[in-house]
Amino acid sequence: MSPPIRNVVMALLVVLLITSTEADVQIPRTKRVRITNSLASLVDMKVHCKSGAHDLGEQIVRPTESYEFRFKTNFLGTTLFFCSFQWGNEFHYFDVYKNGRDDCSKCFWTIVENGPCLYGVQGVCHQWNKN
Repeated sequence: MSPPIRNVVMALLVVLLITSTEADVQIPRTKRVRITNSLASLVDMKVHCKSGAHDLGEQIVRPTESYEFRFKTNFLGTTLFFCSFQWGNEFHYFDVYKNGRDDCSKCFWTIVENGPCLYGVQGVCHQWNKN
């Protein structure tokens, strides 16, 4: 293939990729997740967050304190970060960032016994994931 034809083919492929409704290609964006321990029992909470590519390790979050991390979304629009939460005899899971559900650049979660709440207990509260 000659260079001019190759350039035209490459340009067409780029245009096709950008305009395709089938491909959910996205520009990576920086996201910030904050998890605040608002358990009424005022106990330490163990948090362990992961994605398909990253394991952030276990963190101990004391009562009223927060744990925070940042990441970039992927090109395919499939970014998912999930965490386990443990205190006393309780053990729960929740997706703290799920592309398509969470349209926040700053996703601030407040953790209470009944589940996580985005933007505090007056915000949008969710049930824990089923184990």
